[in-house]
Order: sequence, then structure tokens, then C-alpha cells
Amino acid sequence: MTRTSANNKKVYISCNGCNRRLLDADRVRRYFLLNGWEMADSPRKSDLNIFFASALNRVRIDESFDIIERLAQFPGETIVLGCIMEVAPTEFRQKWNGRALAVKDMNEIDSFFPEFRVKYRDVPPGHSPAGSGNIYQAISPGVFLKQRLSLVLSPEKVRDKLYGYLHRGQREDYRAAFIWVSTGCPNKCSFCAERRVVGQLVSRPVSDIVSEYRKLLQQGRRNFEFIGDDVGSYGMDIHTTLPALIAELNRADEGYEVSWALKHIHPKFIIKYRDELIEVASSGKVKEIICCFQSGSNRLLELMKRQHTIEEVTGTLERFRQAVPGIQLATNIIVGFPTETDEEFDQTLRVFDRVYFDRVHMIKYYDAEGSDSRNIFPKISDETIYRRIRLAKQFLKKRKIYFQTRD
Repeated sequence: MTRTSANNKKVYISCNGCNRRLLDADRVRRYFLLNGWEMADSPRKSDLNIFFASALNRVRIDESFDIIERLAQFPGETIVLGCIMEVAPTEFRQKWNGRALAVKDMNEIDSFFPEFRVKYRDVPPGHSPAGSGNIYQAISPGVFLKQRLSLVLSPEKVRDKLYGYLHRGQREDYRAAFIWVSTGCPNKCSFCAERRVVGQLVSRPVSDIVSEYRKLLQQGRRNFEFIGDDVGSYGMDIHTTLPALIAELNRADEGYEVSWALKHIHPKFIIKYRDELIEVASSGKVKEIICCFQSGSNRLLELMKRQHTIEEVTGTLERFRQAVPGIQLATNIIVGFPTETDEEFDQTLRVFDRVYFDRVHMIKYYDAEGSDSRNIFPKISDETIYRRIRLAKQFLKKRKIYFQTRD
């Protein structure tokens, strides 16, 4: 693509979200570069500030609103993209009246810049997430210093950081080439508002994915992460399946030694495609799978509308461990889902004694606006949730499982 001129205008792009949003941020970055803009490393130097706002939980929502407020104090216009406008719509309308777009509406960004000759839909998805440094370092050095001071003064945070450093080999590896297989999510998990953010499932044609894969192989890339809002649901909208895609990718990389990671697969698809996935994993090609079982309680899984039992998940993943002992498994658990008892949380922890996971994200339950679980009572107090998180940290440390908390 040919870069057009924009008279040296500068844009500052930031994100406090996940890898998928960081990939979106990288695509927006290239969109502006192709239309002649330059990148600014600070909102103090920019004509426009674009922020991808996370809404994973209450902590992230509060952080996002604070960042939006601080960005709005700079001379350049601020445009908010990402998740927050769909996860917390009422609060967002109350706090922001500027321009904004949710993830599912990203193609409409062209309406903000009608003078751009290169359109957003013509900018291909990238293979590397944008950088995710601390945004406050650029927009509010005072807040950044307070964050660092708070870390130093908290013995618990220091212990967690030290533990994370000692187990840094189990962190996610961002050096792979990311390949989108689909966007959107067809699942209806009761705790999740993400389907309102990402929209309906849209799978890329098999031929497009395979063509992109071949080009990356020719460029010398050998490590790949196949991602989507739910990779397992790939193809449901275009009359194909994830195993069918994998079969085509297998034919495309014949003669190459490659490494795959399959990110964000709903457990029901791990169970459904167990034999096909174990077969490809047994070849040594699949190095990592993220399968988020969320809870060890079948009662809670039913309330969460997860469409599987914990026995089905653990039985399937045990088969993976037996077939491919060295495969890396990662997961998420939700702490404090409405009505969760101490006994049920203990059932969640005991899953890690049946199946070894290399990495786990512990997520404090958040009552997202519009989620079905918002209407499930009683709620679990913050005090109880944080007590359970502390117990989980101790439990996982003893088993040498790397953890991150998003609380």
C-alpha cells in the first residue's frame, strides 16, 4: 500500500486491554501510517489521541475511565475504542460524550476520517500486538510514580512480583506470529458481556488463512498463535470446522517444523474435537492451548451456561496430558461468581490437582451491565473474594503454577 500525506499530523495510540485489542491497536497504527500520519510517543505531542479501553472487570473499567479523563485534558481530540462502551454503556454515556466505537464497529472508523484514501477494511490484520507499556508513564507521570511506590510498599504485591519473575518462563510468549481465524462469539456465557463487544461470529475463509500462513512460512516464521474471540467456534457460520481448518494448515506446512498455540478455546469445543486436536498435538506441532474452565463446580457451570461438566473438561485435558506430556495448558478461573460457596471454590482449586496447568489467570467476578449473571443472587462480598484469591495464590505457589490476578 502507498502511504498518503497528512501534513505531518501525529496520533497517540494506547491500550490497556488484552492481546486481541493490542492487535487491533496495531492495525489502527498502520491505518494512520498508511494515510500519512506520524506516531506520537506522548499525548502532549499529538493532534489526536486514540485509546482502546478495557472493561474486563471493575478495576479495569475504573482505570479506563481515569485514562479517558486524563487524555481529554490534552489539546488533541480523544477517540475511545474497544470494549467499555458496550460492557458499561450507561456509565460510559454519563462520563463520555466524545467520539467512540466498539470493537464490532471498527470498520466505521472511516466515517471519522473521510479524507483518508486507505480505508480501514483494506488494512490487513497484523501479526504482532502493539506495545503494552504503562500508559500512565506517558499521560500522568505522577500516577505512574504512585503505582510504583504502591507496589514497593505492599509486601503481598512484592511477593507476587517476585514469584512471577521466578516463573517468568511460564508467561505467555508474544514473539509468535498471531493469525486471526475469526472474530465474534456465538456463546452465551451468563457472566460475559463480551459478545456485545465483539458481535456475531465471523469466520475468515479457510483459503485466506492458509494463504496468510504460507506467506509467513516463506518469510521464515515458525511460531504461530491462532486466535479469535473463541477459536473453537471457527467455521460455524461458513459451514466448516476448526479441525477442517487444521487439516488444511497441516497440508500447507508440510516439510516445515512449526510450533502452534491455540488461544481461547471454549471447553465444549475441546471436548467436541478432542480426538482431532489430540492427533495434531501428538505430532509435536501444538505447544500450547488456552482452555478456560472457569469453575470446578457443576452447579456453577450450569449457572454460567458453559454447556459442559467439569468431569468432561478434566477427562479431556487428562487425555491431552497423557498423549503430549510437554504440552502447555493455560486457563482462567472466576473467583466470586454469585452464590459460590467456599466448598465450590475449593472444588475449583482441586481441578489443578487432577490436571496440571502451566498458567492460570484468576479473575474477580464483575457484575457486567447486561450480563445474565447480574440477576443471580446472592452476590459474594469483596472481602470473601479477596480471601479466596489469597488462598488460591498459596495453593498455586505450592504446586509451582504460574498465576496472574486480574482483580
